[in-house]
Amino acid sequence: MDGSQGGPAPFLAKTYEMVDDVATNDIVSWTQNGDSFVVWNPPDFARDLLPNYFKHNNFSSFIRQLNTYGFRKIDPDQWEFANEDFIRGQRHLLKNIHRRKPIHSHSATQMPDQEREEFENEIEKLKLDNGSLQSKIETHKQENQAYEFRNHSFYAFGMNIKGS
Repeated sequence: MDGSQGGPAPFLAKTYEMVDDVATNDIVSWTQNGDSFVVWNPPDFARDLLPNYFKHNNFSSFIRQLNTYGFRKIDPDQWEFANEDFIRGQRHLLKNIHRRKPIHSHSATQMPDQEREEFENEIEKLKLDNGSLQSKIETHKQENQAYEFRNHSFYAFGMNIKGS
């Protein structure tokens, strides 16, 4: 159902219920003004919340669904989404949100230049973030090896003192 028969689509109703549940505000919550929501912790969201509402635990699939219903990402630095009819305390507006019609053409992969540029920028940002994280992981591995060596040295030193 896409919401055209009076009630909201199940995806929208379930998403609203998840966002509106104050018990999960550390994972997903409304923004202060209530016209968008933020997934604060995507791993916990996928592992703990999605399976309770949907038949999957795939965060990317959830995002794709949001996109098919016309949600837009608000802040490139966090998982904040908005739709003009998805508002805290205004559940009745969900019936106004409909699935976008799929594009049926040979050029379905084409998208507006601005949207393509936004995706390309996001990809570049993710590549930079990934490189930074890989570098940090390598640094932590080296630090961990140094700590292990130091710990082993202290242990050996302690054993030598104990044996003297």
